[in-house]
Amino acid sequence: MKALKIAGGGVAAILLAEALGLQNAASAGIITLLTVQNTRRETVMSSVRRFAGFGIMPLLSLPIYHFCGTAPWSFGIVLLLLLLLCYAFRMDDATPINAVMATHYMFAGGVSIGMVGNEILLLVIGSGIGVCLNWFMPRNLKKIHEMQRQLDEEIRGILERMSVRLLEVDHTGYDDSCFARTERLSEELRREIDLFLQNQTWQDDIYFMRYTAMRREQCRVLQVMYRQLLRLNQIPEQATPLSAFLKEIAQHFHEGNDCTALLEQLEEQFAAYRRDALPETRAAFENRAILYSILTELRSFREIKQRFYLALPEQERKQMFERLTRDITPPAQLQ
Repeated sequence: MKALKIAGGGVAAILLAEALGLQNAASAGIITLLTVQNTRRETVMSSVRRFAGFGIMPLLSLPIYHFCGTAPWSFGIVLLLLLLLCYAFRMDDATPINAVMATHYMFAGGVSIGMVGNEILLLVIGSGIGVCLNWFMPRNLKKIHEMQRQLDEEIRGILERMSVRLLEVDHTGYDDSCFARTERLSEELRREIDLFLQNQTWQDDIYFMRYTAMRREQCRVLQVMYRQLLRLNQIPEQATPLSAFLKEIAQHFHEGNDCTALLEQLEEQFAAYRRDALPETRAAFENRAILYSILTELRSFREIKQRFYLALPEQERKQMFERLTRDITPPAQLQ
């Protein structure tokens, strides 16, 4: 698609330049080629740098071609100074097309008002068509939503497996490969979100970036819970309600959950621990302590999501629920 856009845009730029009777019309096609970048923001910023470089180039060409003539070595001086200035101001991508335009002045015998106007029009046509081509970049929102769903499904699966393993002393075959998958998914999601933001031109919609950071933070908490769970060598009676609670969290694990109800249930679990009689043996005490530690981490896990949810502006929260209700999740699951 990018190749087709560049080829078609290059032809259109040349034809338009020829229709306007411009000299060196083919350069408009080359400008279009150099303008089209991977994202809208890159394309716009690249064009801005080229126009800034164009402002420098005639100022260099005018005195050098006037006093030194238009021999190739004079062009070498112009090019050297142009490169040094563009590198100094971090406008490297402005040098190729402006260097080509410097040769136009050289072949024309120097800088004139007519030639400057000609080059400006070439730059406007080539850059304008390039920007227009990239303005209609396909939005990758659908892919982001799908990757969000996949990441949430992985985390839901981790919670469900924990609820089962909590009631088992033998943890053979229970490894941490699931966390490698969540890390890979979250990194891929981060790259897609970065591409999405670059295609917003000036608008920085960082909801998705905050969402991914929140899920990664939750995964780190789950890893702590996983390591604690492996230390269990008995099944205290408190493991049964904790297992049921983990299963309930998995069932209600969703982007739109504000966690208020689940945190209230969590506090009830803590209250139950305080009411229970103290363990009578050292082993029972240690295993009860592990369960309590898991419950504490679970509170952190839910609070991370609640902080994210409460920090959302009302408009973003409304848009999230509209999208979830319409595209992804049945309303009954948004508890």
